Amino acid sequence: MLVRSMTLALGLSLSMAFPVAALAAPHLSVQGQEIVDPSGHPILLRGWNWGHWGKAQPSDAADNAAQGANVVRIPLRWWGWYEGRGVDSRDDNASTSAGIDPAHLKHLDEMIRWASAAKLWIVLFIDSDCGQNGTQDAQERKYCDPRGEYPKGHNFWTDKAARQKFIAVWRFIADRYRDTAYIGMFEPLPEPNPPGVPDDQIKAFYAEVMNAIREAAPGVPLLIGGRAYRAPAIRQVYDPQWKDVVYTGNLFLHAKRGANEASLDELRSRAKKVLDLRATHKVPVFVQQVGVRSGEDPSRWAVKAVLSHLVANRLGFAYWEYRAAGNPNEYGVIYQRGNEWVPKRDWIDTITPFFKQ
Repeated sequence: MLVRSMTLALGLSLSMAFPVAALAAPHLSVQGQEIVDPSGHPILLRGWNWGHWGKAQPSDAADNAAQGANVVRIPLRWWGWYEGRGVDSRDDNASTSAGIDPAHLKHLDEMIRWASAAKLWIVLFIDSDCGQNGTQDAQERKYCDPRGEYPKGHNFWTDKAARQKFIAVWRFIADRYRDTAYIGMFEPLPEPNPPGVPDDQIKAFYAEVMNAIREAAPGVPLLIGGRAYRAPAIRQVYDPQWKDVVYTGNLFLHAKRGANEASLDELRSRAKKVLDLRATHKVPVFVQQVGVRSGEDPSRWAVKAVLSHLVANRLGFAYWEYRAAGNPNEYGVIYQRGNEWVPKRDWIDTITPFFKQ
């Protein structure tokens, strides 16, 4: 009741910013190794990441649905250095929204509304570069630990108070959207990689956060992965008692000198770790980030091969990413050139047919 009271305590502009259904909306669920739709039928989720905060446009959801997508992965960035102002949503003074900047919350409402209206299943994740690690580079260290008090990194494992604030954020978010149509999965924290912390403590962190989410939004599946979301680390977080969990690992093709058979074989090897977990333990898996840099694959040979491999093995995925920053050689299929958004039509036309297979 505390979280719902917090929601009601918001001013009119926030408490009414996101209407919820009078009755709990149907959600996805987990049955054995399958993700199933509200009718109980297995569903393969395939679509896009809206990864860069503030880049998504009102028309994107309908456009994605028309392209054949049925899922979109949507972020909230909370506590981290994101190479620019206006991305970190952490605001400890925002007591009525559990430490989320109200403007960020309003924008998150908008993105979820767009996706829900287009009948795209939503994977909602809360990212925290400080919380997951806090030591990625010098700027990150300075931002996360301005006084230099945490030599092993200022993160959710070294700062219990920050951890509890993050859990409060999740309680608020889960409560806010639990009755929203097409909420598909909640993803507690991508790519956890705390230095010097044993793998079992990463799993324990997930257990604590997931318990809080379950209390606020019972029935919504949860998406987690191993250390840094490396595919071979997926086994580290498996727990046979978790019947509402989908497991994940990143599948980026790494080929700085250009995509080739060796880089593709390496990706297939990582994908096998995800498939092995599904086959061995009969649990569902979903690739929340797969992608190939455009500059490393000018003929688009590799991206076709990667997505063909996922489709052949019945792996759902969210492609990284839809709109991105201003570099046409990166992952985004729409990039920014000045004030103009430029679609890479050949890439869009290559990727989207795989959504329907």
